[in-house]
Amino acid sequence: MKKYSVLLVGGGSGGHIYPLIAVAEELKARGISFAYVGTKNSKEEEVAKEEKIDFIAINAGKWRRYVKFKSFFQNIFDVFRVIYGFFQCIKLLRASRAKVVLSKGGYVALPMVFATKLLGRKLVVHESDTIMGLTNRIGARFADKVLTAFDPKVFPDADSRFIQVGIPVRRSLLKSAKLKSPQKKKPVILVLSGSQGSRFVNNLIKSEINTLLSKYELIHSTGTTDIEDFIKLKNQLSEEIRDNYRPHDFIGRELPYYMQLADLIIGRSGATAIVEASVFSKAMFVIPLASSANNHQLQNAKLLSKAGALEYIEEHQVNPQKFIEKIDQIISTNKKTELGKKLNSYFDEDKTTQKVIESLGIND
Repeated sequence: MKKYSVLLVGGGSGGHIYPLIAVAEELKARGISFAYVGTKNSKEEEVAKEEKIDFIAINAGKWRRYVKFKSFFQNIFDVFRVIYGFFQCIKLLRASRAKVVLSKGGYVALPMVFATKLLGRKLVVHESDTIMGLTNRIGARFADKVLTAFDPKVFPDADSRFIQVGIPVRRSLLKSAKLKSPQKKKPVILVLSGSQGSRFVNNLIKSEINTLLSKYELIHSTGTTDIEDFIKLKNQLSEEIRDNYRPHDFIGRELPYYMQLADLIIGRSGATAIVEASVFSKAMFVIPLASSANNHQLQNAKLLSKAGALEYIEEHQVNPQKFIEKIDQIISTNKKTELGKKLNSYFDEDKTTQKVIESLGIND
């Protein structure tokens, strides 16, 4: 097997994947050997291969917190997948001679966390949110360092190993953020529902699509499940507003341009998406995912809203009328600029990725 100094592990959502891609870019620039570890036929595998990053697949299992007859047996089956993945990771760590593992969380990281601890290799955990997910809570117990986006004071068990560094952002976004915003005929709203989409946000957009497009241009990441419905919806729109709407199943390489173009970004309140918006000094209006683990998205939104860095409405409080009112309020006043400036100043993204690399303590 090829030898690697660093193994990157994490997946399941863009919030776990893209910060690791930013780290991978810096490792590559420094000539440090590394590989990305994830599950087969996953989003992380797709992105890693697109970025021409060495990818190694392992088995992993997801713990389902909801109580259903089917989920009970799925959890039992996945326990065995975690055990199998654990032995795969031991073999991988020994064969690759990796000196350090950077875990971004997600269920795929759990077998690697245990294997890294057992073999006594260096483990660095990165947490983007204000409340840790299950894998990172476990990993933080064993980790040599715990890197955070927010002040470590928000974590009850924080100690001297916890270091605030921010969230690594891809070079394409950092480069685009320095460019002048393109000219446009109408204010532009960018809807980012996460890498897996959001049925709740999509339904709000669908119910008010004509109202929105009469005043704004709308770039909409729908997720793969709903994209066909929204393409049909676009074809049914009147010619006067049809060109104001751009639905995508997933926004990948176009994201830097769309971020630069946007006047307002709407989405959930995962920390990675928020930090990417902060680089562009863009106003954000978020609807926290009510079912997020430990309600961490709501806590992210509350903390940033208190600092005046974004606007949010909880799922149970929002309706189509309030949704439109909030959008109009932000775009038609100075609030848009104020929110963008405060969000940008809240996260100091200067040299974040370099700080993460330095925390690994590795030189090839």
